[in-house]
Amino acid sequence: MKLHEVATREQSGRDTINRFRAQFRAATIESLALLENKDIERIYCDYHEDYVVKHVTDSKAQYRFVQVKTKSQLNYRYTILEVFGLKKRPKKNPEHALPDSFAGKLLLHIENFGDSCHSIEIKTNINFDDEVEAIIAEIEQKGTIGDHTSALIAETKKLILSLDGKDQQDVIEFLSHLKIEPRHSILDEDDELFVSLASSKIFRYSEINLTPDEVKKIIIQLLSCIEEKSSGVLNFNIQEKDLDSFASICIDDVLNTLSITKSTYEMLRAGGDEKALKSASILQKMLLRSGFSANTVDTFAGYKCQWESWHRIHRHELPDFLMTVATEMIIESARKLAWGTIKMPDLTLEVRTLNAALKVQLCREDITLELTLGAVLSELVRGEVS
Repeated sequence: MKLHEVATREQSGRDTINRFRAQFRAATIESLALLENKDIERIYCDYHEDYVVKHVTDSKAQYRFVQVKTKSQLNYRYTILEVFGLKKRPKKNPEHALPDSFAGKLLLHIENFGDSCHSIEIKTNINFDDEVEAIIAEIEQKGTIGDHTSALIAETKKLILSLDGKDQQDVIEFLSHLKIEPRHSILDEDDELFVSLASSKIFRYSEINLTPDEVKKIIIQLLSCIEEKSSGVLNFNIQEKDLDSFASICIDDVLNTLSITKSTYEMLRAGGDEKALKSASILQKMLLRSGFSANTVDTFAGYKCQWESWHRIHRHELPDFLMTVATEMIIESARKLAWGTIKMPDLTLEVRTLNAALKVQLCREDITLELTLGAVLSELVRGEVS
């Protein structure tokens, strides 16, 4: 079952984006994980839930449904009535209200999507009552359960028709999809705190050297992109490709915000570069500043990968002293490129001169012009990283 194949519960939220600043913040942080986690394909905005994370493993798609709840009163705690619709001491109305609770709405996704449901999650900036935490702990441990968990199991069997007649462990397994995430301060109304936390995420995932103004610009652009993807009513019979286009954030959107081409980023990552995004950023900034085109940057990124692969294979054959001197020669050319003193007309002569010198210095005839330029680019990036 795919996301677009099940009718969404409602779409009224897509018309009132100003009320959902917290969900935009949360989705922004999730979108940055696209840079690091290859299993995350895209983030759907305000469709079925506040946002939905699509995980793809071995070509199988699964969805993580996230509901964002916030309170300005930070010492407030969400109760079992709000989370599960469970009444501690029913009097006038003995009926619980699971269908109208936070969890009750989320549980329907497990039923509707079956194996395609990765998990359901309640994310909030405050805490949950001890009773809520206890229920979640008992479900996760799948052991002895208390009265509140027993009541939840009974109410879940009423709500989810497919669980009718199932035993307790089956219902607990069903409920184990539910996760709670308290104390997410990025959801608070403090803009400076959010910017600070988002900045740390940008550095963690991308490791790009950015000024504070550049970081803030990236955050604002991501928030604006998520707002745009969250607005406008979608057709109930929308096709998957249209849903992806109109209501989701993918790696392309994040890389576009960072002004880095996807081809360069993927080429460097495929080449074993642990800091592929930072390398891509450095290469593009330096080379574009020197007047090289985006296509040329992609080609040069390939040369960098070729050199690093060649060096990994042959480094043990190269005498340390000779390689040390050769590295200094390479660094000198890298400095010229970094300072913008090498333009396209000068590049061929610089690389040819260095190539001839490296062949003599290392006594290697297999060092091509492409490998030579790749060595320069590798040192260019290394100088920025270290």
